[in-house]
Amino acid sequence: MKRRSLSARRHLRGLTLIELMVALAIFAVLGVLSYRALAEAAHSSTRISESFERWRIIGRVMQRIDSDLIQAVAPSDTSNQTSASNGANDGSASSTGQSIVNTTNAPAMQSLQGGNNQELRFLRIDAERGVRRVGFRLENGQLQWLRWDDREASQNPRITPLMEGVSGLRWRFMYNKNTSASWPLSTERRNLLPDAVILELDLDGVGTLTRTVALR
Repeated sequence: MKRRSLSARRHLRGLTLIELMVALAIFAVLGVLSYRALAEAAHSSTRISESFERWRIIGRVMQRIDSDLIQAVAPSDTSNQTSASNGANDGSASSTGQSIVNTTNAPAMQSLQGGNNQELRFLRIDAERGVRRVGFRLENGQLQWLRWDDREASQNPRITPLMEGVSGLRWRFMYNKNTSASWPLSTERRNLLPDAVILELDLDGVGTLTRTVALR
């Protein structure tokens, strides 16, 4: 009877200090692993949301640029309305099929070089304001949309920020199967529009995006 009582007492005893420490260590490891898994899931969700928002902005900016470029117009080579209306017969109409009276001395489209970046200005048709000059430029990593109230761009433009995190901006122009890094090709042909405009954007965390917009 005494041996059976001692054996039962040994089986009913509690955890030893070593067993308790091992159990606590296991729970601590499981807790750390669970925390890391939750933190990684939250971080991944944040990165996905930020990436989605970044590409949404990029898509909106590209749409803005496309919309302006396909509405680009060029003045006719004459300064009277009659010649402008006959421009399609004498070759003075713009490459988009739209010609306006030549009331400006500035080129229909002009690339302005500054350092490694370029600014592009051109005439476009506005549904509310008629023909006016607009443009795009890069300044301190920010892509900006420029709008003037006149065709000459004689005053400071209204500036609308379009996108941050842009490290490079380049424009190239296709005409008669050739590509040029500047426009217009000459002062004598300042009212000429290219066949297409090629845009290259260097975006932080994305790389270089290339967009070709046909003007005719």
